[in-house]
Amino acid sequence: MSGNIVRLEANDNMSNAFYDLVPEKYHDTEQFLNIVQWNIEYFGARKSTGKDQRRISIVTDILVAFNADLFIFQEVAGPSKDGRYPGALDGIAEELTRRGAGDYVVFYTTAGGEQRVAMMWDRDYLRAKGDVEDLFTRGTYTTDDGKDAFAGRAPLYGYFEAKLCKEGRFDFQALGVHLKAMDEGSPQRKKSAEVLAEWMKSSRKRIDADILIVGDWNAPPNAPEWTPITKLKGVHFVDINDKSDFSYLWLQNSTNKYVSRIDLSALSLSSETPVPSKAAQAVRWRPIEEALARASRMTDSSVRRVLSEIKETISDHLPTITQFYFDGR
Repeated sequence: MSGNIVRLEANDNMSNAFYDLVPEKYHDTEQFLNIVQWNIEYFGARKSTGKDQRRISIVTDILVAFNADLFIFQEVAGPSKDGRYPGALDGIAEELTRRGAGDYVVFYTTAGGEQRVAMMWDRDYLRAKGDVEDLFTRGTYTTDDGKDAFAGRAPLYGYFEAKLCKEGRFDFQALGVHLKAMDEGSPQRKKSAEVLAEWMKSSRKRIDADILIVGDWNAPPNAPEWTPITKLKGVHFVDINDKSDFSYLWLQNSTNKYVSRIDLSALSLSSETPVPSKAAQAVRWRPIEEALARASRMTDSSVRRVLSEIKETISDHLPTITQFYFDGR
């Protein structure tokens, strides 16, 4: 549950990141929600059976330690239409529930193949107020040259009610996104930003509930394609995404830049909930911090090898945390 900070020695960096992100007035209370977003890189769609089993075990342990109220994932293999195999997160949700981390359920986008967006939430604290579903079908919005604005990976929308003991109930809208990558994807990301900005404006009028858009945006928070969102009044984006932080582990067309920040959050508040001084904070665990700390004493090929090992074992992205706080007003 949100108010009980997980204290596992093996995940010391993760639990510390949670604790430092929460303002002191909310420590050891249930007045906030933890929302963790994570691109787990082709989860359930690659590697040998042995490697997949090891990776699933590690990811499960990490998610148990997070114990979040809502997880939003990218690059996840969903269930087959014919029912021959389940989604990659179905067994993990059951295992989290079995271990007492919460009562978890998973929904996937119907579009996206083996790179779907998925949501997994704890029903002890959140209730879906309607269908969790693809927000836009493929081809609904395209660039001038006919490319799908969301690269065939539909955003996943959920409208939730948080169950709070003292503060009553709190509604919010969550949207998970996975936007087009690389420099050539800039026109699609720009079109995505235009669509998302219009959706935020209209949704604020239709539904009196906070909006949180999280995911792999595939460009830093100060990228020019986000202008339609940053120009919106009442939307927090640049101020809650620290561009000096990093969430993506790879070389970026340079011999000395191994990391970047592309996993972001956009927040529009209809309530009086306070805005955190920082949000969408990347969570680093010890093996990654140690590997990057050695980078200055390693050759480029050595750094690439270490990052490749991290990618093989876990993911090329770090989880990020965003939180809602409640004052009970």
